[in-house]
Amino acid sequence: MAVAFIALYYWSDISRVNVQAPYYEHKVKAAQTVVEAMDVLKDYRLPHLDLGSKAGGITDPLVFTMLGEKDSPITTDEGRIEDKITALNPNFAAAVVNMLMQTGVSAGDTIAVLLTGSLPGANLAVFAAAKALRLHPVVTTSVGSSWWGANSPDFTWLDMELVLERAGIFKYRSIAASIGGADDHGGLRLSRQGRDMIVEAIDRNNVTLIQQGNLSSNIQGRLEVYRRVAPLTDYKAVINVGGGIASIGHRLNSHLIPTGVNLRLPVKNYPNLGCIHYFSNAGVPVVMIGDVKEVAEAYDLPVSQLPLPVVGVGRVFEHERYNLTIASVALVLMFIILVVVKYLDRKTYRYSEQKIDPDTIV
Repeated sequence: MAVAFIALYYWSDISRVNVQAPYYEHKVKAAQTVVEAMDVLKDYRLPHLDLGSKAGGITDPLVFTMLGEKDSPITTDEGRIEDKITALNPNFAAAVVNMLMQTGVSAGDTIAVLLTGSLPGANLAVFAAAKALRLHPVVTTSVGSSWWGANSPDFTWLDMELVLERAGIFKYRSIAASIGGADDHGGLRLSRQGRDMIVEAIDRNNVTLIQQGNLSSNIQGRLEVYRRVAPLTDYKAVINVGGGIASIGHRLNSHLIPTGVNLRLPVKNYPNLGCIHYFSNAGVPVVMIGDVKEVAEAYDLPVSQLPLPVVGVGRVFEHERYNLTIASVALVLMFIILVVVKYLDRKTYRYSEQKIDPDTIV
């Protein structure tokens, strides 16, 4: 019986199969779109770069098309290059698809998208997920960027959007943008030159400038942009990438708002309310992509991996599980074996209960 049970267990153990995760086709399509978009941006950007003049002689085209520089005149904050690389994983778009579907969106729905220049990889993932799910995104951007984001003055996130729209990758891009950074005006870190460069980038991309005078006014100005398209209650989801101050309301809110899907934002003593709070109060689910590493770990994506992973690999696409049919058959066979053994040993058990040695019986 022991040998049979071990054999049946081994049979069940080796019968594992790969099972596709929900929305598999949408996830693969979104990830492939990210690859196409990065190829377009790379081909556009490389002729404009003097790679030999870069610090350390690094010539990785990915670094200088998607990651920008450590510091620049339009850099508004510090940042971790590990997060920026993690977000460049094309499969990050599959995680965004999963999160959006958890909000209950369906093809044709309008969603609000709030971006910054800090995480161009995550921005691409959102655009690609929206395309795969056939959503209608209404997009605003805080152009300023932290370290290693889209912080090249001549190649901001808005410039990337325009290149991708002209290449036919996406049919949408930001309709309004602000400077970003502290108070959504750059704060003390951004020089007058940096502010002028961002305003110039907004102007050359024919995007409406949100510059109302202070943070509260900028938040209301951003909300007004969304209201011009549709009432806040008509949006089926709002997705925020990064820590844009007008989006989340206050720097501390990045620690108070959980990363991931929030059907309703938790009730907290927020220092200030940002755009996503107003959407949440209107009953709109919020997808918060604040901590990139947390998103990666939640969906079993690699952190800061170069070269970038292959499209379609990982638990976000498929996972391994036991073959339930074989496992059920093995369980039934085990039960039958137990019954048979019990039947064959019934006399032994009966005599044992009567304290009679079966070997003494003729």
